[in-house]
Order: sequence, then C-alpha cells, then structure tokens
Amino acid sequence: MMRKKDETKKVKIQDATAAIILKYGAAAVSTIKVAKKVGISQSNVYLYFKNKDDLLMSVYQRELAKIIATGDLTRISDATIPITERLRLYMKSIYDFALKNPESLTLIEQIKFLMGQSETNPLADQLNNNVVVSLLEEAMAANVIRSIPVNLVMAMVFAVVRADAMNPQSAGFDDFYHLIWNGIRATD
Repeated sequence: MMRKKDETKKVKIQDATAAIILKYGAAAVSTIKVAKKVGISQSNVYLYFKNKDDLLMSVYQRELAKIIATGDLTRISDATIPITERLRLYMKSIYDFALKNPESLTLIEQIKFLMGQSETNPLADQLNNNVVVSLLEEAMAANVIRSIPVNLVMAMVFAVVRADAMNPQSAGFDDFYHLIWNGIRATD
C-alpha cells in the first residue's frame, strides 16, 4: 500500500532543510537531520524527495520562484527596453527582494556552492534556461558588460546585495548599483 503525500509535510521538510542550511550550511544537510527536525522518519523524507540533492534542488527552486514572483524579472527579457535598463531592473529586483527576504539569497548561494562542487551539477540545466543568464549573455555579446563567466556576475550581484540587505545602515540601491555596475561594465 502506497502512502499518500501530504503537501504540508513537503513544505515542513523544505523549511527544515532551509533552517539547517541557514544555521550550519548546505553541506550539513542530511535526510536524517531533516527528518529529525520535522519529527518524522527518514523514509517519509524519501516519500517526497528521491535523495538529498533532490531535496536541496526543491529548496533552491522554491527560493528562485520567490524571487521571480516578487520581482520585476519578467521585464528583463523585453528587448524593447534598453539592455542597460534591463540590467538595472535585474539588480533592482534582486535588491528589493533581498531587503524583504535576506535569508533566501543565503539559501540560494549555499545550495549553488554545494551543488557546484559535485561532478554532476543539477543546477547546470537551471542556469541554461534562465532569463537572467540570457540577459547577461546578451549584454556580454553587445559589449555592455565584461565577458566573464555569467555565474561570477550573478555571484557578485548576490554577494553584494546580501551583504547590503543584512546591514541595518544600508547604503541604498543607487550606491549598490554603482558598485556592481562599475565592476561588471565593459571598459574601453
């Protein structure tokens, strides 16, 4: 007899995973620790997730979905908007989101770092089908920003935004934007 899935339990498992990541880092996540934190058996975790990587990916996707849902990221693929403005929209969306959800960026960074260490990186397909990656590649091709690995640009944006969001005396978006823009813009 198959057990029926309870969506609230799935969310509790994801929340427990996020709590472990925030306290100890993504490498500390195990299905045993997650099950213990939720108060269920380890086999219940496997009812919802194939393995630890699947669990981490679900938390990663959940946090990315939050950014996309709350930000203005849909406009960054609008080719009628100048590319420099779309780059600013991308950074502003991440900035605004981070102020409201500073822990989300930490979760995304932690999971990206851990998954990037494995030989089979399940995030690779996510990145290849990402509107932000497309925008950054377009900006590089147009020589608007430096031709450096896209993940470095994204890491720079995330790291600076996260540091600013965690700072009660935040400098504000314009200062953040100029810092990032001066770091990534193409120079003659």
